[in-house]
Amino acid sequence: MKRSMKLLTHTVLILVLIFLSACSKEDESLNEKVKAGSKAVEVHRDEFGVPHIYADSMEDLYKAYGYVMAQDRLFQLEMFKRANEGTAAAVFGEEYLAHDEKIRRDGHTDEAIQKMIDEMDPFAKQVIENFSSGIDRYVDEALEDPENKLSKEFAEYDLKPDNWTSIDVLRLYMASMTAFMDQEQELENATIYAKLLDEYDEEKAQAIFNDMVWINDPDAPTSSDSDASIGEGTPFANAKTLDQVAFAGETVSTLREDFVNKRQELGVPLKVGSNAAIIGASKSESGNPIMFGGPQVGFTAPGFIYEVGLHGPDLTIQGSSFIGYPFIMFGATNDFAFTATAGYGDVSDVFEEEVNPENPNEYKFNGEWVEFEKRTESIDVKKDDGEIETVTREFHDSVHGPVIFKDDKHPIAYSKKWAFRGTEADSWAAYLKMNYAKSQDEFATAAREYTMSLNWFYADKNDEIAYYHVGQIPERDERVDWRFPTPGTGEYEWKGFLETEDNPHEVNPERGFVANWNNKPGPNWNTNEQNYMWGADHRNHQFIDRISERNKLTIEEVNEVNYEASFVNLKTRWFKPFLLDVLSEKVDSDRKYEEAHFILEDWNNLNEDKDNDGYYDSPGATIMKAWWDQFFVNVTEEDIGKFYEEMRPFVDHRSGGSSLLSHLVQGDKAALQVENDWLKGRNIEEIARNSFDQVVVELEKEYGVSMKEWSMPIETMTFGAKSLIGVPHGLGDQQPIIFMNRGSENHFVEMTEDGPVGMNITPPGQIGFIKQDGEYSQHYKDQIEMFKNFEYKQMLFEKEDVLDNAVETFEIDFQGK
Repeated sequence: MKRSMKLLTHTVLILVLIFLSACSKEDESLNEKVKAGSKAVEVHRDEFGVPHIYADSMEDLYKAYGYVMAQDRLFQLEMFKRANEGTAAAVFGEEYLAHDEKIRRDGHTDEAIQKMIDEMDPFAKQVIENFSSGIDRYVDEALEDPENKLSKEFAEYDLKPDNWTSIDVLRLYMASMTAFMDQEQELENATIYAKLLDEYDEEKAQAIFNDMVWINDPDAPTSSDSDASIGEGTPFANAKTLDQVAFAGETVSTLREDFVNKRQELGVPLKVGSNAAIIGASKSESGNPIMFGGPQVGFTAPGFIYEVGLHGPDLTIQGSSFIGYPFIMFGATNDFAFTATAGYGDVSDVFEEEVNPENPNEYKFNGEWVEFEKRTESIDVKKDDGEIETVTREFHDSVHGPVIFKDDKHPIAYSKKWAFRGTEADSWAAYLKMNYAKSQDEFATAAREYTMSLNWFYADKNDEIAYYHVGQIPERDERVDWRFPTPGTGEYEWKGFLETEDNPHEVNPERGFVANWNNKPGPNWNTNEQNYMWGADHRNHQFIDRISERNKLTIEEVNEVNYEASFVNLKTRWFKPFLLDVLSEKVDSDRKYEEAHFILEDWNNLNEDKDNDGYYDSPGATIMKAWWDQFFVNVTEEDIGKFYEEMRPFVDHRSGGSSLLSHLVQGDKAALQVENDWLKGRNIEEIARNSFDQVVVELEKEYGVSMKEWSMPIETMTFGAKSLIGVPHGLGDQQPIIFMNRGSENHFVEMTEDGPVGMNITPPGQIGFIKQDGEYSQHYKDQIEMFKNFEYKQMLFEKEDVLDNAVETFEIDFQGK
C-alpha cells in the first residue's frame, strides 16, 4: 500500500512537472508572440506601393506599421503633428500664431494625455507605444541619412523632424477628430437671430429663424427607422438680444474662418463629409453583403488617407485610415467589412458665462463668483529674419471648458464643452477594439464604447449587416433652446449622458440596405444647432433612391450609384420636376419654354463631361444652375437679402440644396410647414416662371439664342497644385480634372463565405516621398487617372494575392529595438 502511494505520488509529481513545463512553454510562446518578435518583419509592396506587413508578434506589427507610414509620409506626419500640437508658427511664421493659440487653448497638456495613455486598456496602450516607436525609429534613421531618407520639403523649410512618442500619436488623433466636431454654431445662430431682431419684430424674427434652423424635419431622410430620441429644448428660451452677442459671434466666426484656412494650408482637413452604403444579402445579386464607403476629407497631395495590410498572430486586416492613426477605419478582416462616415451628432455646447462687472477674472456659477482658471502657454514664432521669438499667451477656463471669447468691456464670456472631453483615449481604444471583432455583437460593443460622433457600418460573411450612430450625447436641460448658447450660471447643466446603446442603430433591416451621407440617423434624432443640415432636401436621397429602384445590385452597380451621386445636380430631385411642371404650362405657346422643357427632360441630371471637351455635356446643367440661383434670390431676397451671405449657408447648403424652398414647393404636402410668409401673397409657380424668364435673357447674352449651345464650362479640381502649407509645390499632378462630389477614397468589399473580395482607389497615390533632387515616387500620383475614370485596383486580402502582386519586398528587424 505504501509502495502504491509512493508510485502514485511520484506519478502525480511527474504530471505536475509536465503540466508546469507545458504552461511555462505556453506562457513563453505567448510572450514571444505578443512581445518578443521572433524574426524580422516582412513588408511586401504591391504595384501601387501599398505595404502589406507580416509579423510574428503584434508588437512588431505595429512598430512596422509606424515605420512604413513614416517612410512614405514623414513630412505629412510632421505637418499633422505640428498642426495638432500648436507649433506651426515656429516653422511658418506669425501668420500661424492664431492657429497655434486656438490649438493650445482647446488642447490637452502632455501630462493630461500621458495620464489617459496610462489608464488605457493594456493592449491599446501597447499598440500606441509600438506605433509611435516605429515612426520614431524611421525619424532617427532619417536624421542620420537626411540626403536619402528625408523628403525634399524638410530642406525647403529648413526643418528637422521631431521624435515621436505615444503622446504625439494620441494628440494627433484627439485634435484632428475634435476639429471635425467643433462647430461653435450656437454662437453663430445667436448672432443671426440677434440681427433678425434688429430688423424685424420678435414674431417674424423667430419665424425666419425656425424656417432656417428648425427643430425637426420629419421629411429628412434617415439611415435607420430607430425610434431613439434626444428630446427637445424650449424654443428661444435662452435666445439673447444683447449687442455683444453679435460682436462675440462675428469675432469667433472670423477667427474660426482663419483657423479653417490655416488647417487647410497645413494639409489638415476640417470639412468632412463621407458616404457609405451596405447592401444586404437580400438586395445583392450574388447573395453576399456588399460594403461601400467614400470618406470625404478633400483632395490633396499626398492624400489624407493611408492604405495598408496588417497581418499578425491575432489580426489579418486590409484597408485604410487617416494619416497617423494606427487602427484601420475602412476595410475588412477575414470575418467582416466595415466603414465609417462623419456623424454630425451634437456632442458639444457653447456656454454663456456671466462675468463679474467688478472683476473680469470671475464668473457666476451656482450663485457664487468663481475665478476663471488661468494657464500660460509659451509659443515659438519664426520671424521674417529667421530668428525665433517666444511669445506667451494667457488662456482661461470655466467649469465648462476653454473660454473661446471674453471681452472685459462687457460682463459676458463664452466657453465650450465637449461630451467626449477626457474620453478621447477610450474612443481611440474602441476603434482599435473594433478591428479585432469576431462577430456583430463584438462590433456593437466597440461601437457603444466610442464617444465621438461617427456612423459605423458592418457586414459579415454570415450575411449580417448593421449600422450604428456612435457617440456620447449629453442629457441636456429641456428648459433652454439647444440651438443657442446655454446659460452657464449653473441652473442648466448637463444631467449626464444618454446610454450609447440607445443611439440609433439597425441590424439586418427589412429594406435590405443602409445608406448614409452624413444625414439624420433616425426620425427623432436631431443635431440641434445644425438641424439645417438634416432636412427634406438632402443629398442622401441620391443613395436611397438609386438603391431602392434597383432590384438587386452587384459591386459594379453600387459603383454606378456612386458615379451618379458624384456628378448629380443635387437640386434636381425636388426642383427639376417642379420646374418642368411650370414650363409645361407654356410649352405650346412659347418656343423657349418648349425647348427648355425638352432639354431638361432629356438631361440625366448629371454634371458630366464624357466627351472631355471641358464643358458639361447637357445644356440642362446650365439652365438648372442659372434658374435655381435666380429662383432662390427671388423667393428669399425680401426677407434675408440684407443677410444674404450670412444666411445662405443655412438655406442653400452643401448637403443637398434648400429644404426651405422644398417646403415651399411641396406646399401643404410638406411635413414641416414654413412659419414665415416668404411668398407675400405671390404664387410660387409664378416666381419660378419669372425666374426662368430672367435667366433666359442673361443666358442668351452669354451663349446665344440657341439653348442647345448653352454649354457651361466644367468645375474642376486638382491634386497637388499646392503643397501642404499652401505654397506652389511643383510636384504631384496639377492637371485639372472634373469636379466630383465623391469620397477622397472609395472602397467596395463583398463578403463571401470564404472571406472578403474587393476593390478600392486612394488618389493621388500611396507614397508622398520626394527626393532631394525633386524626383518624386512613382506612386505619388499613379491613382489619379483611375480615379478620374472610376476605375479601381484590387484589394489584396490573401497572402497568395499579395505575393503575386508584390513588386518590392524588404525586411525590418526590431530585435533589441
